[in-house]
Amino acid sequence: MIPRRQFMGGLVLASGALAACKKIEGDGAQSGISGATVGGAILSATDLEDALVGSSYLGTGGGGSLSEARELIAADLAAGHTFTAISVDDLADDARVACPYGLASLAPISDAMQAKLDASENRVDEPVQLAFETLEKHLDTKFAGVILGEIGPLSLAEGLSIAARLGVPALDADTVGRAVPEINQHSVKVAGIPLTPIGAATPFGDEMVVKTLGDPTRAEDVLRAVAEASQACGVADSPITGAQAKQDGTLVTGSLTLARSIGSAVREAKAAGTDPIEAARAAGDGYLLFTGTVADFEWRDEDGFLQGELTLAGTGEFTGQSFTTDVKNEHLVARRDGAVIATCPDLISVIDLETHDGVVNPGYTRGQAVAVLGFKSDPLWRTDGGLAVFSPRYFGYELDFRPIEELVRR
Repeated sequence: MIPRRQFMGGLVLASGALAACKKIEGDGAQSGISGATVGGAILSATDLEDALVGSSYLGTGGGGSLSEARELIAADLAAGHTFTAISVDDLADDARVACPYGLASLAPISDAMQAKLDASENRVDEPVQLAFETLEKHLDTKFAGVILGEIGPLSLAEGLSIAARLGVPALDADTVGRAVPEINQHSVKVAGIPLTPIGAATPFGDEMVVKTLGDPTRAEDVLRAVAEASQACGVADSPITGAQAKQDGTLVTGSLTLARSIGSAVREAKAAGTDPIEAARAAGDGYLLFTGTVADFEWRDEDGFLQGELTLAGTGEFTGQSFTTDVKNEHLVARRDGAVIATCPDLISVIDLETHDGVVNPGYTRGQAVAVLGFKSDPLWRTDGGLAVFSPRYFGYELDFRPIEELVRR
């Protein structure tokens, strides 16, 4: 089985990319996005690197590899693509936008599947882009921009990359404000707007459109089945209008700017020799939940999701204390000395204290020095409709959601 957005990795070719983990480099020119987004602003290499680093803080352990995200963006920059961003408010009411992302199997590709793919005459190296274009053809329209699927390193990079390659801006907005395990945690769906029609495409060159769903929850089942049969599936859903995008609760607005602000704060603190963790906490109006070293971790593949628990031993002001997080792709519930300190939909992120990048699950080593930051979720997730699909009880915990600001003091 398949998690919601296990991004394409090697199936999205990034020829000419920089080496893994190398930061994106450029002239550092200002893009004009600072505080409030300016419509159609050009994003420089520095802007993009800041956004990716910031997204690793907001990704809550999910959203794909930061090193692969850097490779993808570096390849697009090397190819001469221009990245632009636009605020939701700058969309025309009758314009259309859509949300592209990828699904892929956690299992290694089998020899038989690889042989089929190698023999395919219509092989597609960028199925997410093809899905987006398939949906455009079905609707006989040119999308005015790309809705970012979620805020996590590779998920963000893929949305930005598709927008750049298609020559349209990315919205300063996404459907979550963080990374999430399931398609049910989708703001457009929670707002009561159909995700359909949905464009889909596979590496084999298959193109399809899901025109309607008998039940909105069937989206994950249907798309998962396509990805299982093809190893991967590109998806483009939520072809909404500008007027719909502007309605409160349809999208998490300003999320690209927030990621950039956190990444910029980290970069500037490192250059100044000050504390990057505190800078990120302040930029995101967040909370320091813990500092420590990785004591233990346990991971398993359960129904296609990465599930497990991370255990930390305290250092500094937290010496003698323990910290655990429960994971379903992302961190869902955190406890300090056994007491709940934060839960979904609020954000729980583990940061490496050497690189000051967010750690993507399950990329830990025993003894690794880390900090844990918490951030408030977007208000839409604290509504009854949001909590119905994104609360501890939704994931099977006997816990009610309590806002992080009530559970912890700065």
